[in-house]
This record gives sequence, C-alpha cells and structure tokens, in this order.
Amino acid sequence: MKYKIAQYSLLVFDFLFIIFAFLFVAWLKNGTKLIIIRYARSLIPFVLIWMGSSLWGGKYSVRTVENGSNFLKRILKCDVVAALVVFVLMYILNKFYYSRFIVLGTMLGVTVIEIFVFLGIYYTFRFHKANSTFASTRLITRSEALEESQGPKFFVDSAQSVPTISSDAYIPDFSKCIEAESMILPLWQNYLADNPDLFSFINDFIELSRFSKSHALILNSETYFNIQNEEPESRHLFLNLHKINDYRRLNLYFIKVNEMLQPGGVFICRGETIAETRNRFCSRFTPYLGMVLYGFDFLIRRVLPKLPILQGWYFALTKGNNRALSETEMLGRFYFCGFELIHKREIDGIMNFILKKVRSPRTDPHPTYGPLIRLKRRGKDGKLIYVKKLRTMHPYSEYLQHYVHQTNDLQDGGKFKDDFRVTSWGKVIRKLWIDELPQFINFFHGELGIVGVRALSEHYFNLYPADMRELRLRVKPGLLPPFYADMPVTFDEIVESERRYILQKLEKPFATDWKYFWKAVYNILIKRVRSN
Repeated sequence: MKYKIAQYSLLVFDFLFIIFAFLFVAWLKNGTKLIIIRYARSLIPFVLIWMGSSLWGGKYSVRTVENGSNFLKRILKCDVVAALVVFVLMYILNKFYYSRFIVLGTMLGVTVIEIFVFLGIYYTFRFHKANSTFASTRLITRSEALEESQGPKFFVDSAQSVPTISSDAYIPDFSKCIEAESMILPLWQNYLADNPDLFSFINDFIELSRFSKSHALILNSETYFNIQNEEPESRHLFLNLHKINDYRRLNLYFIKVNEMLQPGGVFICRGETIAETRNRFCSRFTPYLGMVLYGFDFLIRRVLPKLPILQGWYFALTKGNNRALSETEMLGRFYFCGFELIHKREIDGIMNFILKKVRSPRTDPHPTYGPLIRLKRRGKDGKLIYVKKLRTMHPYSEYLQHYVHQTNDLQDGGKFKDDFRVTSWGKVIRKLWIDELPQFINFFHGELGIVGVRALSEHYFNLYPADMRELRLRVKPGLLPPFYADMPVTFDEIVESERRYILQKLEKPFATDWKYFWKAVYNILIKRVRSN
C-alpha cells in the first residue's frame, strides 16, 4: 500500500513540477501574462506526453528501483523520450506551436527538479527501509516509551534519594569464572600506549584484572562487518576506538554489540558531541568565525538529516559518516539498545563512555526524532486520547528517565532540576509555551477543553485515590489545568486542587471555567508561572 501511495504521490508531484517550471520560465520572459494565456491550452498535451512517458518508463515506481544511479537513468530516459515525442509533433508533424524557449526551459526545469526531489525521496525510502526495525523518522513520533512514561513532572517523589554515578571500579558478576590472562598489559602495550589518559580512565572504573584477553575484542573501525559474525554472548569486553559519529547505522551496530556481550559485559566507545564540535570550531578559527562555521556545520550535519528529501540526500552522500550527535542522544541510544552507563569522561575533545549490558535492546521502532510527539492520555469517560506537543528534548530522551533519576537533583514539587535532556531551543520554546500549541489539534477534535484537569498517562492516573479517578473521568481534560490557578506544590495539594475544581465544575460548568481561566492567565502573565 505504501508503495502505491508513493507512486501516486510522485505522479502528482510531477504534475506540479511541470506547472511550476512552466510558470517560472514564463516569468523569465517578457510578457508573462500573455505567454501564460497563449500557451495554457497547449500545456495540456505537453503534460499528457510528459506524464505518459513517465508511466511507460516506470519513473514513479520506486519499488522496482535497484539503486540511485538506476533511478537517475530511468528519469533521464523518460524525459528524453517525452522530449523526442514533443519535438516530432512540433517540427515534423507541425501539430503544436510552442515557443522553443518555453518548451526547452520547462523540460530542463522539470528534469532538474525531478532529479533532486525524486532521488531524495528514493534515498529517504531506502534509509527508512534499512532502519525500519531500529528507528524511523516521522513528522509525529509514536514512541511507546514516550507515550507511557511521560507525565506531569511534579508527580515524581521528591523524597527519593538521587545517587550519583558510582566512583567504584566495575566488577562483573561473571568475573569469578575468569582464570585466563587479564586485559591490563595487553590493553596498555598493544592498544593504548599512546593514549595514557584513556587507559587511566578505563582502569579507574573497570577492574581490568577480572577481564580475560581471550574474551575481549578491541577494534578501531566503524564497519559493521567486523562484528557481524561474532557469536552471541561470546565476549566480556568490547572496545572500539573509532568515534561512533562514523557508524553508518548506530542502532544496528549497538544492538549487535549487545548481542555479542555476555550479560554484565562492558562496551567502551567514544564520540564527538555537538558541544565538543562547537568548541573545536571556536578554538581552531577564533570564537566569532568559529561560531559562524559551526552554524553551517550544524545545519548540514544536524538539521538536514531530519528534513524530508534532504534527509535522503544527506545519507546518500555522506553514508552517515561524521554525523552530529548530542551527548544526550548518544546516551539515549545506549539505553535504548540495552546498556547502562558506568562512567563517562571527556578526553582530548572526545567523550568516552564505559557501558555495561543490563538487558536486551528495546523493540520500540519509533524513538523520538521528529518535530512532533504524541502522548497517550486518559480523556473523559476513560477514553484514550493522544495529546500532541512539539518535541523540546533531544532524540531518545525518553529512555533516560532512570539515568536522570540517578544524576539530577529535584526542585520543589519533584521537578527535575536543570534537566539536560531539554535542548537549548527547547527551553525557549517551553518558556514561550510554543510546545503546547499543537494541543489545539486535540481541542478542535473535542478531546480537550480550554480549562480542565491535566490529561494524565495511565501510570500517573493510577496514582490518584479511587474516588478522584472516578471524578476525573467525569470531566474533559483541558489546556489550562487548575494547577496554574491554585499553584499547589505537593502531590496531595494537586489532588485537592483538582477535586475542588471538578466539584465546582459539575455544579457550575461555565462559571467555574471562567474563574479558573482568568486566574491561570493572571498567574502565567503577571507572576510568570511556567510549566518547565
């Protein structure tokens, strides 16, 4: 079905490209309006010939394309055939009286647009097909982990202790079974003699004497082929000295590493974060010029891979090498693929990670990557609704909930303090409430009201007392919850605030919403209350 949709979409696109190219060429010539009127009717047979040759040559059939060069040849073949038919009709049979400038300009314009757009779409399809099991980029992210785990942050238990990452050397459970030669001397003599800082880092946080040489694998390569044939659970330690920014399919690679490590096994890797890339540009070129050059680099390596069509071209030209990755996304991918952080350290402008295998990789095929997210929530009468929001966190942030509990302090009400998962632009968007705007889609669908209790996930809904759960199901959730009118701090205060609101709303619906609306607006605009 999706290939049929793609085929029809390309056909429609081609029709629009012809019209656009015709209008653009007409605009380049004097007397645009007269040209459009004169050639508008003659454009019809031109369109039919062009699209007919495209259907004959299979230009719109992405499914039958073997590779990019094959698709390019197909596009050029169809366009050349269409051009020959038009020229035969014009100059041999004298059927049409086209302007040569209009005809050649339109043909050239359509061909250039087709090559750029159609090949971009093809490479995007191929990228998604190759990564469909592990991740796919969509406009709206349908991440199961995100839908289930996200909720009002002020419901987190603020009394919970927040431990930091342990400073003790990691000793795996299987260490007592190891009797062979340890990894200490081979690791230093054969691999890290020129990198003493990295050796010290590894030796500080891993008890290397408990790892045998025969169960370790050390590489300096981004190629998946080098680990493809490793037996499952055959390794206790895997170290790759090549930066992960060059791995073509990150998740596929990490999942294979997870498979070949024994439970509790260690994965050591390194990568350049976008912050380190920015520092590298600034130190190399001066702060001002460095920031300008970094901006272009960020646009190409961070923004383009997330845009339709341009994403396809990006991965086709770069093969995924030297991609821009935030530290948060790196961590999120590690946790998504079944690892947990032991420790990390920046050495010579590169972040180094020591990870341990704690479980199998997740099977969620849609981690957060697109600009919009949807959150599964309880609506009126228990109906499940999907609340839309703009993504303000780094990709894969939803898999770092446990890590955030370990490393971040909590503010009043249980909110995470300085949550590193929120991007710099995400903080601005949240401050201006822009991330909430897509919820108006839910409002126009009748799933949310302007004022109402906050829509909750199943987990947080079940934290409420039984009588409050019943009360909540009697009213529609809203864009402005009573939280912003009463400003409660603790969980019990939140419950009582919502109880008062619901009881008043059931008795006087309009008057209650009117009162709470203006009180919330006052707190937001005057007292600068923010959701964070």
